[in-house]
Amino acid sequence: AKKMKFAILSMIVIACVLAASLSEVGGVKMNEKTCTKPKGNNGESRTEGCLKQTCKNGVWRPSLEETVCCYDREAFTTNTAILTTTSQDGCTTTSIDCRLDGDKARMVFQVENSCPKPATENQVE
Repeated sequence: AKKMKFAILSMIVIACVLAASLSEVGGVKMNEKTCTKPKGNNGESRTEGCLKQTCKNGVWRPSLEETVCCYDREAFTTNTAILTTTSQDGCTTTSIDCRLDGDKARMVFQVENSCPKPATENQVE
């Protein structure tokens, strides 16, 4: 009777070990749903332009990609000029640049005045 109980207990332990090892196939847990169109594993992400898509429980979830600057629905990499404008007299240049701030891309607005300041009354006399 003791041998029979031991044999049954051993079979239960083996069944549990097999079930645990079979619940993960190829590094993907079977209860985690994979994404389709395009195919992806749970936790996997893909980036296209300004959007980052992350597979969560079988659904692609969109978010903004934080490593690029987005302007007018276009992605700009860090350390690039997004937009530059010069005034008609050529004295003032304004620009929007994409800069890295820690681990996130940020848009920076800059104004440069390249013309000399007009003379004051004291300087003219």
